[in-house]
Amino acid sequence: MADKAKTVKWQGTAGIEQVNTLKDSLLDAFKKSSEVRLDISKVDDIDITGIQVILAAKKEAEKTGKEFFLTGEIPSVIDDFTKASAISLKEYHVDYVEEIMAQE
Repeated sequence: MADKAKTVKWQGTAGIEQVNTLKDSLLDAFKKSSEVRLDISKVDDIDITGIQVILAAKKEAEKTGKEFFLTGEIPSVIDDFTKASAISLKEYHVDYVEEIMAQE
C-alpha cells in the first residue's frame, strides 16, 4: 500500500550531470506514494534539464492519477531561471494550490 505523501529533497546542483539521480528519486517516490512533494529550497544551481525533470514529474503524476507539488521556498536562482525561460512553477507549489482551493 502506498503512503499518502512522500517528500523528495533536492540540494546543490540540479542539472544535466545529476539528471539520472534527480529523475530516479522522483520515480521511486511515485512508486511508494500517492502524493509526491519536491523540496527544492536547497538547490543553488539549476539548468533546463532540472526544470524538465520537474515538468516531467507533474506529467507523470497526472498520467498515474497521483499528486505532485513543490514545497518549501523556491530559491531565487530557480525563480530567475524560470522567469527568463517563460516557465512558471507557481501552480506546482503546494502553497499556491492550497490558496486557490481555499478561494473556491
